[in-house]
Amino acid sequence: MKNLMRRFLQTAMFGCCFLTSLFGAEEKKIVCFGDSLTSCGGKDGRYSDMLQQSLPGYRIINSGKGGDTLGGGLARLEDAVLKHRAQYLIIGLGANDYWRRKRSLNDLKKDYDTILKRCTEAGMKIVVISCFGNEKLPEGTVIDFGKPGIPLEHYAAGIAIIEHELVRKYHAEYVPDMQCGITPKGRRDLWSDSNHPNAAGNRIVADTILPKLRRILK
Repeated sequence: MKNLMRRFLQTAMFGCCFLTSLFGAEEKKIVCFGDSLTSCGGKDGRYSDMLQQSLPGYRIINSGKGGDTLGGGLARLEDAVLKHRAQYLIIGLGANDYWRRKRSLNDLKKDYDTILKRCTEAGMKIVVISCFGNEKLPEGTVIDFGKPGIPLEHYAAGIAIIEHELVRKYHAEYVPDMQCGITPKGRRDLWSDSNHPNAAGNRIVADTILPKLRRILK
């Protein structure tokens, strides 16, 4: 009986090895999901392209869309992210919400929470990238999370508070300022315009993201 069981296990292990060699191991995929800060840089000049060079064992999918918001990201989540069945997600949204300030911070939080919840439930490990994570207000300042159109500095600090809370909730990695290595804005060697890095700038952005990304790839 023991010999029979041993032969069965050996045959099963051989079959698994054969199928793995025949069809290959599961492809490792990373989705970069965001707005124009994800899609900018031109051909081969996006930060995702730079990450692809650093991580040849992974397929990196750029799902950036210029002008996107947290509401827009939630609306296209299935097609832009979940359908790829990737194991890893880099998400950077909120910049256009900041510039427009048409929605309350509470509404932004609901959308961000839903996005991260659905991606976590899909088994994805997550890195949140931001431009607002280091924004702070003077002690004692009160932010109205329920009111649209609040001052820009309040909105930026509010987004930072939301990100910090959700990163803890979903055990995500966090890059509080993805552009910390390319300031001040407007340098012609690093920026294509006042808001969007060029390929050289995106190389530095990618290098800023990479250490946190490697943590979830372990």
